[in-house]
Amino acid sequence: MPEALKSVRDLMPAAAGWLEGKGVPSARLNAERLLGHVLGLSRLELYLHHDRPLTSGELERFRELLRRRGAGEPLQTLIGEQEFYSRPFRVEPGVFIPRPETETLVERCVALLTEGTSRLIAPVALDLCCGSGVVGLSLAAEIPALSVWATDINPAAVRLTEANAHRLGVAPRVVCLAGNLADPLPARLAGQVDLLVSNPPYVRRDEIDSLPVEVSRHDPREALDGGPDGLGFHRALGALGRRWLRPGGWLAVEIGADQDTEVCGILDRGGWVGTAMTRDLAGRPRVVTARRASEEGPPPAGGDTPVPGG
Repeated sequence: MPEALKSVRDLMPAAAGWLEGKGVPSARLNAERLLGHVLGLSRLELYLHHDRPLTSGELERFRELLRRRGAGEPLQTLIGEQEFYSRPFRVEPGVFIPRPETETLVERCVALLTEGTSRLIAPVALDLCCGSGVVGLSLAAEIPALSVWATDINPAAVRLTEANAHRLGVAPRVVCLAGNLADPLPARLAGQVDLLVSNPPYVRRDEIDSLPVEVSRHDPREALDGGPDGLGFHRALGALGRRWLRPGGWLAVEIGADQDTEVCGILDRGGWVGTAMTRDLAGRPRVVTARRASEEGPPPAGGDTPVPGG
């Protein structure tokens, strides 16, 4: 980084060029977000105050953030925030960073719970593997009558989901619990849930280390590892859904772009009906949905949650 540049106008192209040289995608946007974070300014305000000089402390902080971004640390954790479904969410190191393509999962679930289901006066949803809470909390914000039970095996993720629930004003309708999948849920919910939604780990275990550095080194491994074939959690969710969902209740899961046929097959063989795949805005398979059959035997009795992956 050039040492003598000290105004917003001078720093911006220099910082963007430096990040681009480090292979950071959308280098200009990254530079703007980092400098805006340091100065407490929006992107628009940066350009309205382009002659603003930086103090030595601000300049040093900006350079440190640039260094960390150039080394592969995610932008979201550096600034502590990610916009998702038009709402700001806190993010923290050690908790899975939400991606824009997961908005497809939320959009699909909103449709499932609101189109042609006016009888659902007070629907209940489970958000398993909740991470920072973006899926379940977005649903709670979109559907004012919805109650959400969110779980994650990572206690830091549960705490972050609770914080985001308060930030979005939906905390009275959200319960956050630490534990593996459905293990922490109260037995009284069995057979009473309208929607089970999850963005589970689905990366094949031997492919994790080949992911971009900002994913492989900065997202928690347990949020990525879907087992040897990447489908361990989808199998577990297919089994759990028949216990926790009411007859006719919906299962909605995010998938990898090459997993639609396999996940649909898992659910079809498991007795689910109406299995369907939805593509994201880039045209890639992203979400699989299915319904618990209205006419089937009682849900499986309690017991340990299936262990994904093996």
